[in-house]
Amino acid sequence: MDFIPTTDADKQEMLHQIGVKSVDELIQTLKPYLQNKLDLSRPLSELGLVNQLTILSQKNKVLKYFIGAGSYNHYIPAAVAHLILRGEFLTGYTPYQPEMSQGTLQTMYEFQSFICILTGMDVSNGSLYDGSSALAEAALLSSSYKDRKSLFVSKGLNPEYFKVLKTYSEGAGLTISNELNEDTACVIVQNPDFYGNIENLQYLSEQAHNVGALFVVCVIEPTSLAILEPPGNYGADIVVGEGQSFGLPMNFGGPYLGFIAVKNFLLKKIPGRISGMTTDSNGNRGFVLTFQAREQHIRREKAGSNITTNEALMAVASTIYLSLMGKTGLLNVAESSYARAHFLRDKLVSIGLTSLNKNPFYNEFIMQAPFGTSKRILSNLFGNGILGGYDLGDDKILICCTELNRIKDISSFVTIAKETIN
Repeated sequence: MDFIPTTDADKQEMLHQIGVKSVDELIQTLKPYLQNKLDLSRPLSELGLVNQLTILSQKNKVLKYFIGAGSYNHYIPAAVAHLILRGEFLTGYTPYQPEMSQGTLQTMYEFQSFICILTGMDVSNGSLYDGSSALAEAALLSSSYKDRKSLFVSKGLNPEYFKVLKTYSEGAGLTISNELNEDTACVIVQNPDFYGNIENLQYLSEQAHNVGALFVVCVIEPTSLAILEPPGNYGADIVVGEGQSFGLPMNFGGPYLGFIAVKNFLLKKIPGRISGMTTDSNGNRGFVLTFQAREQHIRREKAGSNITTNEALMAVASTIYLSLMGKTGLLNVAESSYARAHFLRDKLVSIGLTSLNKNPFYNEFIMQAPFGTSKRILSNLFGNGILGGYDLGDDKILICCTELNRIKDISSFVTIAKETIN
């Protein structure tokens, strides 16, 4: 059972903030609500229930997505959903007895291998909760390894990731600074960044290492790794990101899949689980959990993280997706996403919008709409079944394309935008 360090003083403070004197008094205030009967309809047969749910499902509106900002609409082969529903995967839990979980551990090992290939790194773990918490874990790892308390965050980090990083940092006594100095534990940069820009990060990597800091690269749209230089090739010490694009539906925001990969010298600091391959006493290949730096396995004061699990089922889904796509398939996804995004950008420029990306971009880009028109453009697109982008304010729209955005959908987008601004 986990230990929850809530003292009596903590409890009294919480009760004071709520406005009651005791837990019993709190329960008494809730009783009137608990005694109300639920307004439930009469019981339904299976057939009646299916009919009712079908009627409700028809209220859903299927949109054409031109929005990214951290969650991406990619095609998922049917085999992914079919295979993860197998009982061995769906009901499998954390492999506390690794020798009894060879299938799970092998899949985890294959996931780690894929992440290392894509990022150009030496070691990956078996996944983390999501991309933002993976980034926060990278910051904690850097601080622990370097014994420093300052984080340098480059402009362009996803605002939601920044909020998570800030929360973790406050809890760990870390500060986020825009200065690079001898107390900087790590330099954090997103590539492509939140606005779609692809940065040449070799110089920033060198600057980080010149002050003894680690260089952390965050990749939130990992299909980009099929055509971009792996971060390990330009000096990344840690690569983190979000694996949702690898076979996971958007699902209103989750569950998603964080990944983290490091260079060899950080092997014993990486949080979460690592599956390793070995041989047994008879020479047969087997898989084991290894190098666990979490507080459940080593002395708490030496632990680099308190992460106690991973997104095993999501990692299985991504492993299946990457296996099915292969190098050629993933390359096709990336090239198609890139080409369609640039095609749409050019069409929007031709009707009077302004492109704000000064750097090369992958599949996201910013357009400046004529004064006072961005909200009307997005509203008219939505009225025609198109989720047209992420409103950045000041008539700026962050737009995304993937392989699922058909040319005729792009044409509809452009036509509606043109009619709105004219």
